[in-house]
Amino acid sequence: MAVVEKRGKKWRAMIRLKGHPTASKTFNGRKAAEDWARITEDALRAGLTPPKESMTLEALIDRYIREMDRFKTVSATKRGNLRRWVESLGDREVSTLTGQDILNHIRTRTAPASARNGGTPPGPATMAMELGFLAEALAAGRSLWNMTIPDVVTAARPVLRRAGAIAKPEERNRRPITKELEELASFYKFNFGAIPMRDLIPFAIDSAMRMGEIVALRWEDYRGGDKPMILIRDRKDPKIKKGNNQWVPLLGRTVAIIEGQDRQGPLIFPYKADSIGASFRRACNRLQIEDLHFHDLRHEGTSRLFEQGYTIPEVAIVTGHRDWKSLKRYTQLVPSSLHRVPSNLFEPLPNSLVAEPEKES
Repeated sequence: MAVVEKRGKKWRAMIRLKGHPTASKTFNGRKAAEDWARITEDALRAGLTPPKESMTLEALIDRYIREMDRFKTVSATKRGNLRRWVESLGDREVSTLTGQDILNHIRTRTAPASARNGGTPPGPATMAMELGFLAEALAAGRSLWNMTIPDVVTAARPVLRRAGAIAKPEERNRRPITKELEELASFYKFNFGAIPMRDLIPFAIDSAMRMGEIVALRWEDYRGGDKPMILIRDRKDPKIKKGNNQWVPLLGRTVAIIEGQDRQGPLIFPYKADSIGASFRRACNRLQIEDLHFHDLRHEGTSRLFEQGYTIPEVAIVTGHRDWKSLKRYTQLVPSSLHRVPSNLFEPLPNSLVAEPEKES
């Protein structure tokens, strides 16, 4: 017979069955205690071996990150996604996880109320990635630490995929049109703030850099002159990031924009990526520009390089892609580009990129 009772701030589960020694275990939550008692009692009655020693999901994820970090730095993306699981199921014993737990987590995460900062709830592609990171942590517990953990992710995936709860990411083909970029330039001319968005938008296009790369650029890594270059440190790569430093050429308007920045510290653009993204979203909402992300500017810049006649290896030097398959996802060419090269926007530089000073009376 299983008994679950509260002991201070914790819950204790105890099982007494004739012919078996008394088994007990203490948990942080009642649900975890009840699940363990049910699984253990069922195993004993069936003459099976009870689950091996378990731990909470939070403890498992912490151990997973700590152990894996010794070999390769665990990315901020993976850490953030695993933290979502800790927030919802952190006090659960991993040996008692069920498919219903997975379903409840995804249902809560995708509910409209879960949206933050005026954004939208995560979509099926985001949830598929989040689920994949959980699967990695649970697999480590089973294979590396000999823990008894049900493979709830593998069991739940087909059902979740058919229900549309998870899905492969859709390849975006969104490029800003000339009118949209002109509207953004005009908007930021009269709605300037601490972040020089009239500099960052054309810089993102002409450099084809990720936002995270832009805000990490350092003055010490900038080389001007006839053939200007800049070093991108720890550039994103599917196999290795730490130490993946790359020198890239500075094309188009990028040099003029860099030279126009104030040298107030080690960073050329000392702004938070979240703040830049929030400003860009607010501007698009005000201008009623639909479905345009700051990252789409990287797509735009990559596509322009091809339209201007650069080869695949040359474009890859700028964007940092290792193969054509990856690079192709960021390329959306337009037929008219075979006849002409798109004109630069946000010109002239550098004066029009910042607010015009008021004339003294």
